[in-house]
Amino acid sequence: MRNSAVSARQVFVVVVCAIFLVIVSRETSAAVQPSPILFSTSDTSTRAVALESVTMRSEPFKLTSEGYFSPNDPRTRIELFCMNLALLAGEGANSLTAEAEDGTGARYPLKVEYVGQVPPITNPATGEIITDFRGISMVVVRLNDAMPEDLGDVLIRLNLHGMSSNRVRIGIGHIGGGPADDNPGVGTPAPLVIPPPTPTATPDPFTGPASDADTVRFLEQATFGATTAEVSRVKAMGFRAYLNEQFSLPPANIAKVSNYPDLPFPLDDSAQGCPAGPTQADCLRDNYSIYPVQKTFVTNALNRQDQLRQRVAFALHQITVTSGISPLDRASWMTMYLQALDRGAFGNYRGLLNDITLNPEMGDYLDMRLSTRTNPNENFAREVLQLFSLGVNELNVDGTPKLDAQGIPIPAYTQTNVNEFTRLFTGWNLNPTLIATGTTNWRDPMIPRGGTQHDFGAKTLFSGVTTPVCSSSGGAPNIACAQADLTIGLDNIFNHPNVGPFISKQLIQHLVTSNPSPGYVERVAKAFNNNCQGLYPEAGCSGARGDMKAVITAVLLDPEARGDVKTDPNYGKLREPVQYIINIMRGFNATSDGVIGNRAAGGDLPNSLDQPIFQPATVFSYYQPGYEVPGTGILGPAFGILSTSTTLRRANVANQLIYSGIAVGPNNPTGTQLNLTSLESQANNPGAIADQLNALLLHGTMTTQARTSIVNAMNAIPTSDGNFAHKRAQVAAYLVVTSSQFDIQR
Repeated sequence: MRNSAVSARQVFVVVVCAIFLVIVSRETSAAVQPSPILFSTSDTSTRAVALESVTMRSEPFKLTSEGYFSPNDPRTRIELFCMNLALLAGEGANSLTAEAEDGTGARYPLKVEYVGQVPPITNPATGEIITDFRGISMVVVRLNDAMPEDLGDVLIRLNLHGMSSNRVRIGIGHIGGGPADDNPGVGTPAPLVIPPPTPTATPDPFTGPASDADTVRFLEQATFGATTAEVSRVKAMGFRAYLNEQFSLPPANIAKVSNYPDLPFPLDDSAQGCPAGPTQADCLRDNYSIYPVQKTFVTNALNRQDQLRQRVAFALHQITVTSGISPLDRASWMTMYLQALDRGAFGNYRGLLNDITLNPEMGDYLDMRLSTRTNPNENFAREVLQLFSLGVNELNVDGTPKLDAQGIPIPAYTQTNVNEFTRLFTGWNLNPTLIATGTTNWRDPMIPRGGTQHDFGAKTLFSGVTTPVCSSSGGAPNIACAQADLTIGLDNIFNHPNVGPFISKQLIQHLVTSNPSPGYVERVAKAFNNNCQGLYPEAGCSGARGDMKAVITAVLLDPEARGDVKTDPNYGKLREPVQYIINIMRGFNATSDGVIGNRAAGGDLPNSLDQPIFQPATVFSYYQPGYEVPGTGILGPAFGILSTSTTLRRANVANQLIYSGIAVGPNNPTGTQLNLTSLESQANNPGAIADQLNALLLHGTMTTQARTSIVNAMNAIPTSDGNFAHKRAQVAAYLVVTSSQFDIQR
């Protein structure tokens, strides 16, 4: 929060107005851009129009403010000036992000603390505006704590809704040095005529047709990959109509609201279930491994229409994690969990919490079914708080951590909270009803054990909520008390203010971008907290909390998600391995049995890239949402499983899919093959092939240099080659899907 003493404000108005009266007298050739424009001091210099926010002094800036700012935070704040900030109504500083780069290439995120219009000069006697500066915005950024004292020049940029400004230069400690200008000798002074105030942006209702590029981007976020046919269809119908269609599509198993059918439960003893013989290997694969649900996942993601449900359910799997690793590696056991995710994708998050809590596989994975009054186990209690709902620190509605008086994050829960919830979750186990003789019940939700196994004392939860003491320590009252406590406890967790921003940010990260602005998180979290308060409330909304349809709509239609292209260099997300593989398969109309790799031979493609489907190594999932890309200061969760080895394997996976496919084998009934005929038909026109791939896979962002390289690679294959059409299609496809532009979903 800025210190806005009246005397400082008066000095600010005088100084800023004097600066702008000088600047606006200059001619400029700067064109109006859809991105923010930071002002420099002249048309030949990139030195910023910038002031220290308390003293109003110009550069070089010290890291510690020379004037009083805050008793606990003396870090210097810098005022920058710009135009073209198209903010939504009520939108403020938390929708802007900023960063500085020094001469070594190190980057420093800068917190944006204030944005507002530069006030006009008025006649003191009449109040009449003499010179109107309200078309100019002032942005205040806080210098990063990691900056050295005498850093020298840095280049600063602003980002709004994924669109980046130009970069301007300021000196820290001294003036000079630093990185080279992006456009040497080209400045961005304020225009000769001060523009009128930028109109308040109005959210696009997305009820009409969409552009080609944004349709591809939308399908990258909402599905497992764009296809030529789907781009044409969704472009014509518009995004709102597509979302409504997806929300209403029935899943494969309508009764269970799921794409995962019930599977037969084999005998507990695999030796009895699959006796020795010529079919034993197939029997073990189909009944005592996770192979069937992995296969179903791929075929669904590749071919089924209800793409949005599947994409969101896979994201929820990575938030509310259980894993089909040994000894829980049976598809029939995993199916109930996957059905819960499918229901939760378009349901209510409170319902998902209930289904996940009582899911037998989760009960075994995090030991809740072993937790009793006399032998409590805190695993589930801790993870449901830390990973499935709250996170580790108290959060503002925009996902930023709340800080105490010393600037330290405030823990969201304590060990005492974990202990109380551990007591609350005691006394549950698998339903003792057998599915068949010798088969444990992994189908039905867990039920109370009875006896005195549930802790019958009062439990103190968040916000002072206390559960009542059980009416009796054992028998039927103990069962009823376990059920009542569970309802009170999950309600208490679900209604914690952290849940909205914590879950919303992760959904944004999985679907759209790893580094959403706090403003983006806030808009989605408000939709989570109340389905009437998002940017896109439906008619007849009820004010419900946790409405996943409202949350998904808020995630996918937000201004930070939509648009033909995003220029913020920190925008987007690395395509995680499963997404990367299926994006390629869908883009080239693959036919597949769903077995993307020969598991028996160790050739599982997702596993080779450290993302074995439904088998994350730990409860922290395949990668953690808070993972920072080393040396950048920015979040890149999926980079947590990208190494030198997996980077090379990623290219090998693309090579295999494009050049050979996956052959029929013992575990691959029909194999997997891409269809490149649409590219082959244009083999005599390599430029057309490059343009087709650019439109479908890169939403029009292919650079001229990349296009030239791809065309040259195709032309290197002579038409005299009897198979030149197929080879040209292969090399073009390979070069695009192994490019950094495709690796990053932007």
